[in-house]
Amino acid sequence: MEHVAAFMLLVGCNGDLSVCQEIPVSVPAYESVAECTQDLNMQIRISGASDNKVFGTCKAVDEDMFQRASTIDWAISKSGQLLVSFDAAPQVVASR
Repeated sequence: MEHVAAFMLLVGCNGDLSVCQEIPVSVPAYESVAECTQDLNMQIRISGASDNKVFGTCKAVDEDMFQRASTIDWAISKSGQLLVSFDAAPQVVASR
């Protein structure tokens, strides 16, 4: 099994950034942040997004995030930067 260390996220927005949505990418997981960053501009170009503005970033990922249920939260900053965070869902254990 290959080691995943980076995650790519693309987000497309209208001109005033009031409506944004995630854009699917063909390869969202990479073995390194450098490999992801190298592929980022190409993925933006081939995304086919018709949005006025497309933002993309590569985020380092703890290996546990791919083993556990997690959510990805993102926002566009006032300076136009895509901010991404991962939140691990709490592990619930049922018992009798």
